[in-house]
Amino acid sequence: MLIVSIFLITISLHSAVTIHPQSESAISIDALQWQEMVPGVAFAPTHGDWNEGAHGKYVSIVKDAVVPMHTHSAGYHAVFISGKMTNLYSDGGRLHLSPGDYFQIDAMQPHAHDCTSDEPCVFYTYSDQAWDIQIKE
Repeated sequence: MLIVSIFLITISLHSAVTIHPQSESAISIDALQWQEMVPGVAFAPTHGDWNEGAHGKYVSIVKDAVVPMHTHSAGYHAVFISGKMTNLYSDGGRLHLSPGDYFQIDAMQPHAHDCTSDEPCVFYTYSDQAWDIQIKE
């Protein structure tokens, strides 16, 4: 009886944590809908509407894509997923990013992104407000 109980508990736990390729609460990376924003930079939304309010999205930047110094009205949190990238700041600061690194950009904080790897630089962002961009001259 004990073996049967352990087996049933194991099956129940497996069913409880199985992630389906796409549902209202999960999406497979293969199912992302990428939208090119400018040449070499694409977004893939996961939830919310970045034009309206709180949202999450993947960002992909290819090597040599131009992402100039810019700001956003709202800040965001990000987790770097693949590639090698440097965030550049208006005060001359640099943040070198590798997969697994977390970074945060505050509202109106001037910054730029430089993807330095041959593979695309991919990171995930979350903001509790709508997304916008102001390019700094």
